[in-house]
Amino acid sequence: MEYEVISRKQVCGKVNGERLTESDIISAGGNVEFLLASGHIKEAGKTPKYTKTFEPKFEEVPVVEESAFEVSDDNISTTEGDI
Repeated sequence: MEYEVISRKQVCGKVNGERLTESDIISAGGNVEFLLASGHIKEAGKTPKYTKTFEPKFEEVPVVEESAFEVSDDNISTTEGDI
C-alpha cells in the first residue's frame, strides 16, 4: 500500500507531499498505524482519517459587584479583649 506524507516533519526521509510504501516505513522501523493515527501520513489519494482541529473554549467568568468587598463600621465587631 502507498502512503503520502502530510506532516511538517520528515517521515522515513520523505517530506510533506512525497509518497512512501508500507515496506519503506517498516524497513525504517516505523509503525504504519501510529503514523496514520497521529496525522503524519495518509493513504495515497484519500482524505486523512483523523484531522486535528482546535477550537478555543471560553467560559464566562462571573462578575462580582464591588460592594461585596466594601468594609463599613456596621459589619465589624470587636470586643474589649481583642483591642
